[in-house]
Amino acid sequence: MANIKKKLIFTVLLLVLALAMCISTAAAASTTQKNTTSTYKAAGSPTTTVTVTISQLDKSAESVKAYIAKNKMIPDYVTISGKQVTMPQYLYLLSYGVTNLNSKKKSSVSVKIPINKAPKPSQTVKSGTLTKKEYVKVAGNLKKFVDTNKRLPNFLITSRGNMRYESMIDAYTRIIVFYGDNKRLPNTVAVAPWETYLQPTKDAPSTSATIKNLAATLTKGKTTTLAKATAIFNWVRDNITYTDPMYYNTKKGALGTLKARNATCCDTTHLLVALYRASGIPARYRHAYCYFYPRDADDIDGYDEGGWFGHVWAHVWVNGKWYDADAIRLKNTFGTIKIWNTKNYSNRGTYATLPF
Repeated sequence: MANIKKKLIFTVLLLVLALAMCISTAAAASTTQKNTTSTYKAAGSPTTTVTVTISQLDKSAESVKAYIAKNKMIPDYVTISGKQVTMPQYLYLLSYGVTNLNSKKKSSVSVKIPINKAPKPSQTVKSGTLTKKEYVKVAGNLKKFVDTNKRLPNFLITSRGNMRYESMIDAYTRIIVFYGDNKRLPNTVAVAPWETYLQPTKDAPSTSATIKNLAATLTKGKTTTLAKATAIFNWVRDNITYTDPMYYNTKKGALGTLKARNATCCDTTHLLVALYRASGIPARYRHAYCYFYPRDADDIDGYDEGGWFGHVWAHVWVNGKWYDADAIRLKNTFGTIKIWNTKNYSNRGTYATLPF
């Protein structure tokens, strides 16, 4: 019996020793991947450092520049050497890269995550240029702010006015692309106000309580952006009739259209844009000269005869793509226009604020 007890005690001691070694090893462990090192802390999410080379930053900047040129929007994220980086992280890497390059440093740059978005971004910037001396200083100010506050600032002060983060991303992306092409920083960089497709306007007052309450009602229970966008479109299409006789340009605005329950294309689009923006969905105006098909026998709205007309409809940003939203006829659905020839029209403009 004594021998059995001794063996049992010895076995328990071995198990305790093995468990202690496992715990010690786990506590010291960290995982390392290409360009990413994650150290796991007790009772919290991992703090991750993303490190990229200037060449990788330049390659990603080329992609972001092309994306902005095509979509007039900032992407939701950027992939650098297989690693998904948020736009606050990306802006930090850009500013870090610019300050290093100005100091003749070509070493890799790193960013710790998470970096939070600006809580209340704003802008007063006017179109113009920043000198190299100024944009390098602004990049340094951005880096210092993020290092201290772990988030983007609401704006950065420049000689052209306060710049919000989208304008910063646009400008510093072009700076890095210039460096990649010319192996030097540019002497100046052009800056301009960022057209935010979420801002309220006179005719699309997305912060109006009436608009916000209706938007909340229409999107209640909808869990995806596409579902919310479709619900808003369907309600406007089904509840706002096309005015007869027709009138041109803006006459009622979103609130007037909602009250009258009838409008032509400009005012119908004002209501759409206001509801989308109130729901946090970017929306803008498209203006074109379009050929409308003759009305079918089963149509209950629209023109009796076909022909060429000036026209306005909404463009809605959902899941990285612009969708057409033309709510003046029942035939149309969200993302699909059936009442005029979408393959042959003359584009007249794209606006954050409709100018007529």
